[in-house]
Amino acid sequence: MTRPRILLISCALGLLAIASVASATSVLYLTDERQAELSTAVVVATVGTAVAADDAARGHILTRTSIKVEEILAGDAPPELTVIQTGGTVGNRTLHVPGDARLEHGERCVLFLRQVDGAWSLTALEQSKYGIEDSVFGERLRRPHLGGLFTYDADGALVPFEEPVKPVVTLQAFRARMAKVTGQSEAQ
Repeated sequence: MTRPRILLISCALGLLAIASVASATSVLYLTDERQAELSTAVVVATVGTAVAADDAARGHILTRTSIKVEEILAGDAPPELTVIQTGGTVGNRTLHVPGDARLEHGERCVLFLRQVDGAWSLTALEQSKYGIEDSVFGERLRRPHLGGLFTYDADGALVPFEEPVKPVVTLQAFRARMAKVTGQSEAQ
């Protein structure tokens, strides 16, 4: 290979690497307790149908997903609500926010939710959703490994944060933790 061709290939590979890094989302790491404090509600819910549509006011696609609240672990929420997320598919156009949670129809999960100006959203993107699955331990919470997290160091500088590996957490144990955070008796 000639030197100019090697240089051209190297530049192309470098641009691909930059493009793949640029598609990530950086998020401030929040403990579950801090998320609960920032949330309007923490709920056990079942995900309903999702409808994506162009939002002319914002200039991008929004997805509205119906949520049926089974249990309120902290805060207050109506029995049914709609979570709004940036992204979705309309026609042949798809918009996805890396690091945002995917809400799957029929899935049972724990959600940290914020209500602002009447609209419900996830408090901290993907950090705000735990799937619920049956296990030998009872109902346990699961969440994929999270990347792109940051935290503040002792000097107040923003630094990358690697989420620690969490032990198996049952829904019952999580209920007790949320009750302690909010000062409520266990689950309403």
